[in-house]
Amino acid sequence: MKGFAELLCIAFLIVFLAFPSVSRGSSKLTFAFSEASPPYSSSSGERAVGLFPDLVQLVFSFIPDYTTENVVLPWSRAQYNVRLGLNDGLLTYPSKERRGYAIFSAMPLFTRDFGHLVYSADNPNIDLIESATSLTDLSSLTVIGEKGSKWEEDNIPDYLERVPGQHMSAMMHLLMLREAGDFMVQPAEDARFSARKLGYSKKLKVRKVDFIPNSQIPFHIGVSRKLPSAAEVINQVDAVMQSPEFQSQLKTLIESYR
Repeated sequence: MKGFAELLCIAFLIVFLAFPSVSRGSSKLTFAFSEASPPYSSSSGERAVGLFPDLVQLVFSFIPDYTTENVVLPWSRAQYNVRLGLNDGLLTYPSKERRGYAIFSAMPLFTRDFGHLVYSADNPNIDLIESATSLTDLSSLTVIGEKGSKWEEDNIPDYLERVPGQHMSAMMHLLMLREAGDFMVQPAEDARFSARKLGYSKKLKVRKVDFIPNSQIPFHIGVSRKLPSAAEVINQVDAVMQSPEFQSQLKTLIESYR
């Protein structure tokens, strides 16, 4: 029995030395991103690309104590992995449910702004779209929406005639090619990315407006509560976000996607 206990002790030491991160903690953090949400995140081979991976990389370029590694997954799986601590972090809206399994930065790293009217330069109702001061002013027009979007159901009034599209590419074709509607309500990043991909950039018009309700959706860095150093990581993220140099680089990065 004594010999068996000694063998177990030796085996434990071998594991400890071979995999120090298991026992002593690691400075590498793995962030999970959606594999199919361009321009915010998508998969290029096995690599995460897009605004959100770039944002996280920028933050941790100011934090020498940690390095980051990215994985791309179906979004539901990414959230599940962070909940269980299989991955360390994510960048998302800090809903009540997500706050239950992750600690989030105090300030948003990015705010997705739905306060834009997206339309074609060839639309015969362009003067009305560009002069409107409320959604009521657009009540005679048709809005192209995303099928099943809860946000649109809650914030785009029923008096607007709607044409649904399955996804952003379908919606852009409905707007630009089929001329099935007059405008969309979308973030500028989404609209410009889709128009560029589909060849509609020259016809695309985007107008910032202040009359879209609940248009600001904040995205914060979140770290799994399963990570022992979660509070320390978030404290350092919060400190970085106070830096004028970081804020300057953050603005430049976000503008590069608009």
